[in-house]
Amino acid sequence: MNKVHTIQCGDFSLKVIEQGVGETLLIIGSADYYQRVMPESFYGHYHCVFVDHRGFSVCHRRVDESDVSLAQITQDIERVCCELNIRQCWILGHSGHAYMALDFTANSSGRIKGTILVGASPCLSKTMQALQFARWEADADENRKQIFNNNIIHLEFDIQNDPERKFVHVCCRLSAMRWFDANFNERFLWNDVPTHTAIFDKLWGNVFSEINILDYTTKIASPVLIISGSHDFSIAPPAAWLDIHPMFENAEHVLINNSGHTPMLEQPEAFDKALQQFLKKNR
Repeated sequence: MNKVHTIQCGDFSLKVIEQGVGETLLIIGSADYYQRVMPESFYGHYHCVFVDHRGFSVCHRRVDESDVSLAQITQDIERVCCELNIRQCWILGHSGHAYMALDFTANSSGRIKGTILVGASPCLSKTMQALQFARWEADADENRKQIFNNNIIHLEFDIQNDPERKFVHVCCRLSAMRWFDANFNERFLWNDVPTHTAIFDKLWGNVFSEINILDYTTKIASPVLIISGSHDFSIAPPAAWLDIHPMFENAEHVLINNSGHTPMLEQPEAFDKALQQFLKKNR
């Protein structure tokens, strides 16, 4: 049975959903979105705590970029942990939320047992973008590229028509880069999820592109699992992690075949197996 909470962080009402039994797993992003994409099997062995960040939360005033930083998100997650009496747990961050998970782990004074990064490159810098597009040109088939071209021409209209949903529009129009099934329409996953464009523009446009991953690899001693999809063309290829020195003290990298940016929905059994093995090894 789900427990749903609203935790107030300043003017932002963060939705938190608890579901399942077992070891506590914090999942950062949109509580509603990530509850929809996680494998159903999770709830038999994890106590999942899905946590909104400010970009996805309800706020009844105009939002601007001063409302968010990685430090602020870390403070908000800490508040959630205190309110729910979460003393030790694992944490999972997917896509840009991986950097939020890393920042919380690095600054949480031993609260985190291990960190799971899904569909994430070391940062979103221009160098990483160049690696992403080089792989796209080399490895994406012509059908996938044509689907991308057919979709992307509608993005400008989408944003002009509904600018506060820009983040969702971008995700949906990049389907050929994000999903193993290039035609997959993810829009239903975003139903009733609030979005604040100013926050996403700052995080994805600036903060995540300027991250120095060494600030985290040199500070985090707890285990880290990096999960990548074989057909994720939306970020730099998994091999980008091989050039990071020094790497996390205790890191493992798993590639899930026949999946794109969201392997937990595309290949739920393989995803759950990888996570269970990681937790078992590092308990």
